[in-house]
Amino acid sequence: MAIPFGAIPRPIILGIVGDSAAGKTTLSHGIAQILGIDRVAVLCTDDYHRYNRQQRKELGMTPLSPECNYLDIMAQHLQLLRAGEPILKPHYDHKSGDFGPPQYIVPHPFLIVEGLLGFYWQEMRSAYSVRVYLDPPEELRRRWKVRRDTSQRGY
Repeated sequence: MAIPFGAIPRPIILGIVGDSAAGKTTLSHGIAQILGIDRVAVLCTDDYHRYNRQQRKELGMTPLSPECNYLDIMAQHLQLLRAGEPILKPHYDHKSGDFGPPQYIVPHPFLIVEGLLGFYWQEMRSAYSVRVYLDPPEELRRRWKVRRDTSQRGY
């Protein structure tokens, strides 16, 4: 028997973190397909970058640096989504290296949060139902990164 959407007290939240090009997005999309696209919201923590690509270059920072991200807003959004509340989140466009219009995310029975620093603070870690850390062999991860960045991100 299916549970109606409104009957779910809070979504099941899966967190997937790992280094750049570790397979987070691929795994997230595969899980979303299995669970049903209409039942899953996917949130990418890259959207919480504080600086665009050009600004990071000028500052000599990478998105791996916590100071390069709005972790406080990310943590707040995780708590709101866990409580079943919608959010208006920022949006980072990897192709342009800049920010686009914010996106409205409504709670679904399942939420997949994938990105670099989703487990940075304890309050963030406690928001998840399940936490996964991806750590492929470095040689493989680098090959994946070059392939992704040249074929999908235009650089």
